[in-house]
Amino acid sequence: MRKLPFAFALALLVCAAGLGPSIPSAAAAGPGTKVVIVVGAVQGTTSQYRADADNAAAVFAKYTTNIVKVYSPNATWANVQAASSGAAVLVYLGHGSGYPNPYVSYLQPNGDNGMGLNASAGNGDSNLKYYGENYMAQLGLAPNALVILNHLCYASGDSEWGQGRPSLATAQTRVDGYASGFLRGNARAVIADGMGSIAPYIDALFTTHQTIDQVWRSAPNFHNHVTAWNSTRNGGFLSQIDPDLDHPQSDGDYYYRAMVGQPGLTTDDIGLVPTYAATTYHPLPPTRVLDTRNGTGGIGGPIRSHSAVTFSVAGQGNIPAGATAVTGNLTVTQQTSRGFLYIGPSPSDYPPASTLNFPVGDDRANAVFVALGPTGTLSVTYAAPTLGPTAQAIFDVTGFFTADTSGSTYHPLSPTRILDSRNGTGGISSALSSHVPATFQVTGSLVPAGATAITGNLTVTGQTSLGFLFLGPSAADNPTSSTLNFPVGDDRANAVTVALSGAGTLSVTYAAPTLGPTAHVILDVTGYFTGDQTGARYVPLYPSRIMDTRSGFGLAGAFSSHVARAFNVAGVAGIPAGATAVTGNLTVTAQTSRGFLYAGPNAVNDPTSSTLNFPVGDDRANAVTSALAGGTLGVTYAAPSLGPTAHVVFDATGYFVGP
Repeated sequence: MRKLPFAFALALLVCAAGLGPSIPSAAAAGPGTKVVIVVGAVQGTTSQYRADADNAAAVFAKYTTNIVKVYSPNATWANVQAASSGAAVLVYLGHGSGYPNPYVSYLQPNGDNGMGLNASAGNGDSNLKYYGENYMAQLGLAPNALVILNHLCYASGDSEWGQGRPSLATAQTRVDGYASGFLRGNARAVIADGMGSIAPYIDALFTTHQTIDQVWRSAPNFHNHVTAWNSTRNGGFLSQIDPDLDHPQSDGDYYYRAMVGQPGLTTDDIGLVPTYAATTYHPLPPTRVLDTRNGTGGIGGPIRSHSAVTFSVAGQGNIPAGATAVTGNLTVTQQTSRGFLYIGPSPSDYPPASTLNFPVGDDRANAVFVALGPTGTLSVTYAAPTLGPTAQAIFDVTGFFTADTSGSTYHPLSPTRILDSRNGTGGISSALSSHVPATFQVTGSLVPAGATAITGNLTVTGQTSLGFLFLGPSAADNPTSSTLNFPVGDDRANAVTVALSGAGTLSVTYAAPTLGPTAHVILDVTGYFTGDQTGARYVPLYPSRIMDTRSGFGLAGAFSSHVARAFNVAGVAGIPAGATAVTGNLTVTAQTSRGFLYAGPNAVNDPTSSTLNFPVGDDRANAVTSALAGGTLGVTYAAPSLGPTAHVVFDATGYFVGP
């Protein structure tokens, strides 16, 4: 039994005067701060732990509305991982297997130093499986996240009840080890309090400007017997232990308070992500700024799994030093394992969101709106199920944003089909032949003359050979960049943000390995830019997960085919009530039938355009730029029949406001 006996564990305390009125936030943590509370499988004590967790949630609720609970008997690893993505604060109450322990003489990183969760959902509170530090590293927490571990023994250096007092060296090994996985998963401080209340930590986090060390030392159960050392498992982190030498437990042990954190980390830093000013857009012809196959971008050779790489964007080509975000196309090739790529403004070995999901042996691309880091860089991570696999990554920029009024502003539209070569929509009435570009008019009744660029969704179907599509303002028989990569027999889509020609046209090329193959092409437009200030301006965001049906975040439960649903976008992840459109990444998983997802401002059971096409057994993502209706986004899963289900995930990358 890897826990402290509940008779010796103090319940989570709420202020004696009750919850009282909501206290305005004084620290960086604010109303949108994401908090995840996990209760593991603790046999007969689980009901009390759930009550303790609810008490903690009530304290958090004074400061934030973004609280996600994952409790036994449904606290499976899949549910915990999905819920934890992007969390600024993670609280765990439950069992934990630490190291060293009396059972195995060596560290088991898949089982030690983590959480005791449900092996399967809905099968009771004794259905226990340990998920160790290697799993905790995959939580995908927000940058500078805080983890609070409550009611565990090993996490704070203790032995299990009745095992007696460990040596100081053993306690230190346990403290360092237990923090290691969470720190690899983006946490920057881990507080382990086996017997005290965490309410004071919560209040201090949201109402004070002080270091996390000061928060830990000012807790009511601080004993002032601190031993501190540079962590042996976690470079750059300081470990501390605060034994209750004056009141040891009846078996002689007193190690039940510890903390591992970055020196100087403050309450203002927890979950802090960059903020960006409103911007205007400057479209570009597709420009390659990263290709690991040949060293473009300064990264030569494949990317290794869970090793983030950073490259310069601002200052490259026609992208100015003052750019704060870009649009572009991210492509993966030569991957040696399934997984996903993440692209964002800061490096993360275990990122909190995904950009491009893929299997082995499939060149695949996805469009992005992505904020740049403070020095004009982007970082890419290849996340495979294990360490070791490699992949090549390519990134083409199609435009950039600047925090001024020198560029174009945006006008969102409901998704509207303007090209379909299967029926002649758009003036192209037959399949495209390989390496023969086709040009079509975009401006007219829907998109006005003078528009500089559009957003939309490009889809291929009926292709007779593998290859790629290129979409751009100029016709190209042999394009040097790709928009949409695909095999045979797979309807596939990719979002686009693309400059228009001076005549308001676009050209599309199907590039197969040889001349002769054909393919049908579809384009749905979702908005356009004009070179004036009559439209909306763009505000980039750090990629943030705002909906995941697997964990009930945003929407709970899988989508049923042809049953439209809407979820809140405004008011989440810093997106204001006045936002008119959102950019992000839409992902499907666990689908029971082929089909497509539609995302748009209105919930439509039988949509006439598609956003993301997919078969069975393939996690797949596509970028979205969509108007909002009343601050919500509608999503539909459309299968060939009623009955099939699918889980859906949405990561926001920015929003439009104004004019």
